[in-house]
Amino acid sequence: MELTYKILKPQAIKDFLHDNKIPSKLIEVENNLQKIVVNNDPKTKNDTVRKGDNLHIWIPDEEYDETVLPEDIALNIVFEDDYVMIVDKPYGMPLMVTKNYTEHTLANALLTHYQTKKIQSKIHYVNRLDIDAGGLVLIAKNRFIKFLLSETEIRSEYFAIIDGIVPNKTLTIDLPIGKSSDNSPKREVKEDGEDAVTEFTVEKEFKIQSLVKINRESGKTHQIRVHFAHFGFPLVGDHIYNPKAKVNEHLYLYMNHIGFKHPISGKDIDFNLGIPKDFSEYLKAKGVLNV
Repeated sequence: MELTYKILKPQAIKDFLHDNKIPSKLIEVENNLQKIVVNNDPKTKNDTVRKGDNLHIWIPDEEYDETVLPEDIALNIVFEDDYVMIVDKPYGMPLMVTKNYTEHTLANALLTHYQTKKIQSKIHYVNRLDIDAGGLVLIAKNRFIKFLLSETEIRSEYFAIIDGIVPNKTLTIDLPIGKSSDNSPKREVKEDGEDAVTEFTVEKEFKIQSLVKINRESGKTHQIRVHFAHFGFPLVGDHIYNPKAKVNEHLYLYMNHIGFKHPISGKDIDFNLGIPKDFSEYLKAKGVLNV
């Protein structure tokens, strides 16, 4: 992978590498020299750069994961450049190949895209969504890019439709979550679980249901679903935590917003898809206007 930076201030290349968390040993070597180019001239880490220079650094590509096979599945790509992708994942699609899901995953679709575009990388998810949930997934095109993003604040929001009318219209739920004691895939609020914080606001109320926006969550498995179900407000269409879920109804949980500082360009990347079409249709069917 080629990393390209626009230099903002004069400094030694070795200092730039340190400031941008690029390990010297990560840089590819060719003819006993590290692959570092400033504008069109080969350089070493002991050389300097000036404001406005274009610094190019090459780091190793990655082999594809042999457990993932390519499948011709359409991708809804929201954003893509040489370093990251943002994909709108459909409901019901697993992210990764596992023993239970060997095909029709987002990873299978991404591998086809990678091979077509000659992107030589394993698949690195920066955020994760439950199989049943839909919405934005951020993918790094190299493990180094994923590392840089792990050092960056990722802003996110979700929409959910829940059963019930919540007394508090803005609330922070701060309760630990752990695996269920019955050895099932379920999670539950447990004193010895992992810390989990969910912040939300109620957007609309209709009959005995509510549309909520989740402004912050800690990323634990099933976290949003568990926190709401714990207080008796399970998500509509949740076949794990909501006994009222209808057979053909999908989970109404959708990640609509993601934002972060780009790990290479430093630009602010921000996408907000708003309320998804299926949410709007559901709300209109319930008599809610202006959605």
